[in-house]
Amino acid sequence: MDISALAQMLNPKEDDSDSETDCVKHTPADIGKSKPKSKIPDVTPTTVKKAQTGKDIWDPEFVPEGVATEHQETRPQPHYDMCFKQNVGTEDMFLGMSGKNPGSNDELVITISLPNAKSSEIDLNVTDDRVDCWTSKHALRLHLPKPVVSNQGSAQWITDKEQLKLTLPLKKEYDFLP
Repeated sequence: MDISALAQMLNPKEDDSDSETDCVKHTPADIGKSKPKSKIPDVTPTTVKKAQTGKDIWDPEFVPEGVATEHQETRPQPHYDMCFKQNVGTEDMFLGMSGKNPGSNDELVITISLPNAKSSEIDLNVTDDRVDCWTSKHALRLHLPKPVVSNQGSAQWITDKEQLKLTLPLKKEYDFLP
C-alpha cells in the first residue's frame, strides 16, 4: 500500500481555486500502484439469458445438466401416523435406575393406512433414514426423523383395519458399549 497516496487522499493539497464545486481528487481506488491502461478495449463475451418468468425460483444456468430427477409420483400418499415408543420397566418407573428420561426413545412406530390393499401386493423398502411403501393405489416415500436399524425392524399387517404397522428400533449413539 502506498502511504503517500493515502496521505494525499486524506489531506488534499490546497488549490488556489476558491469554488465550492471542487471535489476530492482522490478516491480509495487511487491507493496503490497505478495500473497501466491497455490500448485494447476490455470486451467480455455476452451470453444470451432466457427471460425469467415470475415463477422461476432459480436461474437456469445454475441447474447442472444431466442430473437425474426423481420420478413424479401420481399415486396418492396414504395416511400415516408416526410415534416414538419407549420400553419402560418397573426399575425405570419407581427407582429411576436406567437413566431414561422422557426424551430417550427406543423405537419408532409407523402405522400406514392402505385401504383396499392386500398384504401380498405391498412393496416395502426400509433403509436407515427412509421408508418406501408402494401398492397399486398408493405410494409413500417417508424420510425418518431419526436414524433406525433397518435390518432389525418388524412389519405387521392388520387385516381388519387395512393398516401396515412398522416397528423400527432407533440407532443409539452408544450401542457399541456393553
